[in-house]
Amino acid sequence: MSLIIDKKLPAFSYLKHESVFELSTERAARQDIRPLEIGILNLMPSSVVERTELQFLRLLANTPLQIRPTFVYFDVHKSQSKQKHFDSFYRSFHEVKKRGLDGLIITGANLEQYAFEDVLYWSELTKLLEWAHTHVTSTIFSCWAAHAKLYHEYGIRPHTYRKKKFGIFTHRVHHESGSPFVAGMDDEILVPNSRWRGIERADIARKKNLKILIDSTDAGPHLIAGRGGRDIYLQGHPEYDRSDIAAEYFRDKRAGIAISPPLNYFPGGKDTKIPAKNWGANGQVFYSNWINWVYQTTNVDVKKPLMD
Repeated sequence: MSLIIDKKLPAFSYLKHESVFELSTERAARQDIRPLEIGILNLMPSSVVERTELQFLRLLANTPLQIRPTFVYFDVHKSQSKQKHFDSFYRSFHEVKKRGLDGLIITGANLEQYAFEDVLYWSELTKLLEWAHTHVTSTIFSCWAAHAKLYHEYGIRPHTYRKKKFGIFTHRVHHESGSPFVAGMDDEILVPNSRWRGIERADIARKKNLKILIDSTDAGPHLIAGRGGRDIYLQGHPEYDRSDIAAEYFRDKRAGIAISPPLNYFPGGKDTKIPAKNWGANGQVFYSNWINWVYQTTNVDVKKPLMD
């Protein structure tokens, strides 16, 4: 099937150009199907908001199911530079609570330098986390959002590294877990990472509700499942485009930040060469698995999280 999205959303034209399966709201209204309702809370900086929208829409589109993505934002906290876009294409948390969601994705955020309680929207975010905990079938927490949720739920604090985890890292997939979230993935996969902080294996091992499904000797856990799949934590970035790591690297260099070149990314280590994108297919498999699990587990009533 397809994504049901507003044709006025800037990402729509890119999806059309890439032949990504999309369905206008007008066509969707003529089909007698209840689509999966998937929310996306986009916490990324204003400069990459629209790129982040496109990346997650791509990952949601490649399934046989009809999906209606809803971009979500806070009721009180407002963007200083992107609020007009949010007002046009996003729904407030208050509206989303009324409608309900089958699944939710919370993106990363460029907030590693702050204590969680010092984040301006922390109070609103924790209320959303608590609502999702009981009302949403499954939520994906990406990078900073994973650290925020693990801290809020379990009191796990991320460790700060002396050197940034930056580049493309080899990870092992734990197929012996029997988890449906890793079905069909390669035994070893590549995952982009870009973070100064992280959660370690020992942190997860102490919590019975948490299970590591994908991890790396060098980068640590990537995919962690909580509460049998109702909470999914990702430390890496399978949604990244080919150029995202490069953009971060050159941005920091221009700003005079001491940063090493990303590992296993530029061909021959030369930053003048175009990197290969070698992580996308397994990332797509994961998101398709997650959508399938939500579809099989959610209730026919979108306001209820689990099948009766």
